[in-house]
Amino acid sequence: MTMIEIERKFLVKSLPAGMEVGTPILQGYLAHDEHMEVRIRQYGNNHFLTVKEGSGLTRRETEIEISPHQFLALWPATEGRRLEKIRSLVNYGAFQVEIDRYLGDLAPLLIAEVEFSSIEESEIFEKPAYLGQEVTGEESYKNLSLAIHGIPDSTALEYQIAALPYLFRRGSLHLVIVTNSAQTRWILPKGQPERDMPKQDVAVMEAMEEAGVIGSCLPGLRVSHHRKGEKTLYIYPLKVTTVLKKWPEMEWRKRLVLPVNKALKMISEPELSECIKRLASRLIS
Repeated sequence: MTMIEIERKFLVKSLPAGMEVGTPILQGYLAHDEHMEVRIRQYGNNHFLTVKEGSGLTRRETEIEISPHQFLALWPATEGRRLEKIRSLVNYGAFQVEIDRYLGDLAPLLIAEVEFSSIEESEIFEKPAYLGQEVTGEESYKNLSLAIHGIPDSTALEYQIAALPYLFRRGSLHLVIVTNSAQTRWILPKGQPERDMPKQDVAVMEAMEEAGVIGSCLPGLRVSHHRKGEKTLYIYPLKVTTVLKKWPEMEWRKRLVLPVNKALKMISEPELSECIKRLASRLIS
């Protein structure tokens, strides 16, 4: 099947409330040049071979369904040109927004695509508040480039901001931790910096969206966690005032409120656990 694809692409500032859990996607690229790319994709339980031609707002796409056996036979040829993500669909008026949450080395990158029936329709589209910078046609944010080169180098992606939500129960310090979106590791709620938004405010926002807690950051208290080969993580203690029963990312993250020693044992990364331990000691001193 051949079709003309008209779409705009945006970075995602925050995940919208009520978003579905999504469908896992595994894709790799067999061949490419400056005008064309050939990829294979496993979308849920279905498998496809796709040829895309052109760039920017409009592209020609030819796609055929292949068998699981054919997919597995071709997969080794994509070595070094692969990515994994989870795609969720969100209705926005007459449009459907496809939000991709990238996994592995591309986490926590979030990119949204919106398809249109005409160029005129794309030009009058007013994006929802959760969409940020438009990256339509930007080479570094194409899936092919992401699969080969990873997350683009930019000031906005050089570090991440995390919250350390805490509260006292019966006089004992408790921490709030969450899983990553794939529910394979226990981490702190975290996200990308936002232009013109103080880091503490980003920490408050991420704590609400990912962990379902409301609170405020302690003024002047922050630690930096430097991770080899990864972005520096700035961690802000957040004193919890409200634990929500429902929150934006509850469908794809688990949450625990645990005494500090138990929470530290759950954190998947030993160096991060040690960093949290040092910060927690300052909360009870």
